Amino acid sequence: MKNLVIENKGNQVILKINKKGFDENYLISLLKRLQVEELAQKSDYNSDILSIAEQINQDWWDKNGENFLKGVKR
Repeated sequence: MKNLVIENKGNQVILKINKKGFDENYLISLLKRLQVEELAQKSDYNSDILSIAEQINQDWWDKNGENFLKGVKR
């Protein structure tokens, strides 16, 4: 048996996974990621949120970057 089989049946996509072919923690992580992706799609956000997130990130690095990287060779 292959480690991963994908079947398309009408409105369903069926994934068959050989549990011997994958680490259990990896599979759990993958399924959690799929749940997050599903929730993100349901949230119906627009691309403006990405620019806001980038600005928040940049502001944090501008304010905290030097202290955060103190002692790290550059």
